[in-house]
Amino acid sequence: MSAQSRRALVTGASSGIGRATARLLASRGYRVALLARRGAELDALAREIVAQGGRAPLVLACDLCKLSELERAFENLEREFGGLELLVNNAGMGYRARVEELEDALLQRLFATNVLAPMHACRRALPLLRRGKSPVVVNVASVVGRRGIPGQSAYSASKAALVSFGEALRVEWSGEGIAVCTLAPALTATGFFEAQPNPGALAAPDLSTAAGPEEVALAIVELDLHPRPELSMRWKWRLLAILSVLTPRLSDRLLVRRLGERWSAPRR
Repeated sequence: MSAQSRRALVTGASSGIGRATARLLASRGYRVALLARRGAELDALAREIVAQGGRAPLVLACDLCKLSELERAFENLEREFGGLELLVNNAGMGYRARVEELEDALLQRLFATNVLAPMHACRRALPLLRRGKSPVVVNVASVVGRRGIPGQSAYSASKAALVSFGEALRVEWSGEGIAVCTLAPALTATGFFEAQPNPGALAAPDLSTAAGPEEVALAIVELDLHPRPELSMRWKWRLLAILSVLTPRLSDRLLVRRLGERWSAPRR
């Protein structure tokens, strides 16, 4: 099936990876639906895509954590698109905090955004995906979904839940002919870290050697063209995840060495 015939929904499309993915899909002829909370940013992106010769996207201003808004968004999507070939569950939030610093409201919002929202989106997208040709779901997880890291225990746990959801969904939907892929980006240079809550003294990571959002977008498009169960974008993190299963203590020591000795002793 040609890209010109494929219909795609990208969540979290107003910035970062989602924005780069939407732009790339549109440049390749996909018909794209943009979903995010910030409608003004989506409208600006839609105008940019049209100015660059792409098809006018469908703008869906929606808070994925509010089911009434999600229902209306998918009703609009069904009315305008009729079916769906690609669902990119990209919307997410970060949370840099030690366990002792976690705040109840932020923790609930984190799991609502990173875990429940993709599950709700998949459930509502299923009838549309059934009408699509060679449909694909790409869940954007993280390398820390396979190997939790200190200072981001809650975020790591939310992405681990998304990885597990993808594993189960991959088998459930195999009989439907729907490919379910899990993408695990590593550190990516976007505004993600500036936007996330950080109530403690944990500094944002150095992004000087991080991948750009366009690199992740290319991986998403590649998964649509050639689906595979899971793709980790950094082999070192993949190896660390494997070691976590085979020899957890070694994995812990390597992680401490990588992150710094401040994690090797308990705080007083």
